[in-house]
Amino acid sequence: MINEELTQQECNLATRIGDLTYQEIRKAIDKILADLEQRKNAPALDKPHKKPELKHGKQTLKDLQKSGEGLSTVELKDPNLRELHKAMKKDGVDFAAVKDGKGQYTIFFKAKDVDTMTHALKNYTQKVVKLDKAAKPSIKQTLTDAKKQAQTLDAGRDKVKDISKGVRGR
Repeated sequence: MINEELTQQECNLATRIGDLTYQEIRKAIDKILADLEQRKNAPALDKPHKKPELKHGKQTLKDLQKSGEGLSTVELKDPNLRELHKAMKKDGVDFAAVKDGKGQYTIFFKAKDVDTMTHALKNYTQKVVKLDKAAKPSIKQTLTDAKKQAQTLDAGRDKVKDISKGVRGR
């Protein structure tokens, strides 16, 4: 009889604990769901959405395409990339140079408007033309010219033999 009463009390206690645990879990879940609904409906004032920072100037093609604007292309053979970079930076044009083959490059551009891009390309071509005109001759060319001058000077000399230098012990 005592065993039955103890068993009965244990069962009642387990039922009450289980009921309290269920109620607490239910309250916690309801609170979490309410918080999620509140965050979903409320504007996000805590964390403003940052746009990814865009690069400017020379960059990779992938970075250039991230801006979402249309790209223009120009194919160049053996471009002077240093001068191109200077001209584009001066006018604020973003670009990417992609090597296609031996000495072949495709240049991708992105600028505020077409006039800016054409102005930058015009400045670049003017600088390249000036550099080509003022280019120094190669060392090989200078050496061949010096050899020719030495041969002409050598051919003009008279070959006079001095007997006293060539004779021994007389």
